[in-house]
Amino acid sequence: MKTKTEKKEKTEGAIKVLNYLKSLFVSLIITFASIIIFAFIIKWASLPDSVIMPVNLVIKALSVFVGAIVLTKGANKGLLNGVIFALVFTLISFTIFSMLAGEFSLGLGLVADFGFNAVVGAIGGIIGVNRK
Repeated sequence: MKTKTEKKEKTEGAIKVLNYLKSLFVSLIITFASIIIFAFIIKWASLPDSVIMPVNLVIKALSVFVGAIVLTKGANKGLLNGVIFALVFTLISFTIFSMLAGEFSLGLGLVADFGFNAVVGAIGGIIGVNRK
């Protein structure tokens, strides 16, 4: 027979998983919406290819930042949860966009994405924990 403590721990674990999934969903929606809007802007305004990389970086940062805030709002360990969220988001978004592109390209760019997103996730996690 399960004790109240075991049931409470199981419920808390399920809530944490649901919070991660909700935060990932929010971040992925922000990412996809931003990329679609940016694609229309590029097509309409005939922007040079050199703007794609910096704008993609901003889109990723915004997505991770908002997701980390959503995840850690009212929680604790914001820095740790923000970093973990950022790493999971980076892995999932890399996988999704690689499948859409039809190629998986592992390299220093992916390592840089992990590092950059971890820093942004940590900042978002810290801010999320301290929001009322």
